[in-house]
Amino acid sequence: MKMVVTSCADCYHAFKRLYPSLGFKLKVVHTVEFINRLIREGKIKLTKAVPLKVTYHDPCHLGRQGEPYVPWNGVEKKIRGQLVVHEPRKPRYNGANGVYVPPREVLKSIPGLELVEMERIREFAWCCGAGGGVREAYPEFSSWVAKERIEEAKSTGAQAIVTACPWCERSLIDAVSIDGQKMKVYDIVELVQQAI
Repeated sequence: MKMVVTSCADCYHAFKRLYPSLGFKLKVVHTVEFINRLIREGKIKLTKAVPLKVTYHDPCHLGRQGEPYVPWNGVEKKIRGQLVVHEPRKPRYNGANGVYVPPREVLKSIPGLELVEMERIREFAWCCGAGGGVREAYPEFSSWVAKERIEEAKSTGAQAIVTACPWCERSLIDAVSIDGQKMKVYDIVELVQQAI
């Protein structure tokens, strides 16, 4: 089977959820899913200790919006000319089936690394402020959102915040540098590389 492996959460979302309705049929895997599989199969061995206390930030397009595409063939109807209903019901995406376990398993497999969770995680995670063009259209709001996430990360006692999205990484790095914070920001692949 042919597959696409992407390290970008936005690309993952586009390939996984948007393109299938246009006939795209390749399997889509995010880098963290791929790395996690290689670790489980023993093809990547993490042997070097990375003595760091980290927290993981769930990217929106990998988490809440990373659920698999479910095709729907039905009819859209209006009740009394107003309320739209779908027969049969359309699949409901609520974020619960996003990519949450693989990045945490990767982090837990790194020797010496301690993972602590923030209060808002998985489908309830706070956004980094960069997605959906917000960073370009509303830079002050984007910066505020990212600073809030950094504050939440700091409240865990973590030394670093880790993510699996380049947009999140950039937004969080900028938030840390604006306030002169001590917290480090990593892409999960950087920590895997340190442990190999």
